[in-house]
Amino acid sequence: MRARALALAVLVLGLPARAAAEEASGRLGPVDLTLGTRAWYSTGNLTWSFAGTIAGGSVKPLSELRWRGVDAIVTEVSVDLVWRRLVLSGAFGRADDREGVLIDDDYALDDHRGRFSHTRSTVQGDLSYARGDIGGRLLQWGEGRRGWLDLLVGYQYWHEKLEAFGLQGFVDLSPFGVPIQLPAVAQPNLKVITHDYYFNSLRLGTRTQVPLTSALALRARVTVLPYTSFRLDDVHHLRTDLKHDPSFTSEQTGGLGVEAVGGLVYGWGPLSVEGGFEFLHLHAGRGGEKTARLRSGDIDDRLTEISIERWGPYLGLQYRF
Repeated sequence: MRARALALAVLVLGLPARAAAEEASGRLGPVDLTLGTRAWYSTGNLTWSFAGTIAGGSVKPLSELRWRGVDAIVTEVSVDLVWRRLVLSGAFGRADDREGVLIDDDYALDDHRGRFSHTRSTVQGDLSYARGDIGGRLLQWGEGRRGWLDLLVGYQYWHEKLEAFGLQGFVDLSPFGVPIQLPAVAQPNLKVITHDYYFNSLRLGTRTQVPLTSALALRARVTVLPYTSFRLDDVHHLRTDLKHDPSFTSEQTGGLGVEAVGGLVYGWGPLSVEGGFEFLHLHAGRGGEKTARLRSGDIDDRLTEISIERWGPYLGLQYRF
């Protein structure tokens, strides 16, 4: 998966050099090329839950893991190429996750009732993504800091690895008729859970730039992700009844996502700075397959929730050739 993302990034980021050579030879005509970099301070929430069976009855959800307040400073490089009405756009980003908490709950009854286990752990991890879009410039107006409206389609790869360390909580057996509650504790430096999330999504969106003055413009992008292929590899490091390569796997296709970006860009000559806010939501749908890989054999269950959200401000720098 990561090799595919890097290959996409190399392909997209390599297009400008080829286009510049073609332009120099006089075969292409004018090419508008912009290279950029930015820092995005984002906060993230991820949720994974699944249904299961207790005492012969189905429970939905049986287990729910919520990663909350996972912060990351994402470093991104991007490229935009416009030739006549053709638009090519790509970006690659990476970050180390920091802070945040994992909340792990197990239930004996439907609808989050009869909770019999609750733990909290600290979080570390990293994320990476690559996206590539192709489309057309539907409208273009003005001089200097021009206005434009683009329609784009493309592909996005997103990978996020999260690791939980230590835990504090309880195990409560009262939902099973046993009036006993026990503490659940693990040392802060002990790795308890690793999650690898993979999202491969189709993209359909529009973006625009609206000049406000000769140097200042409003820039916005709205993208719908109408279809996502999702996979999760889960390792429960302390569970001796489970395999660790991985312990659980989950797969799902479908779902719906959205990406919204808005900000102001200020330019002088070919150089410009941009600041704004970005929101990303990915939902892989419900009803996918989840497999528990016990040492005694696999058990199949159904997913009830898989989603990711990230949001926060960004600051970027671009150079237009």
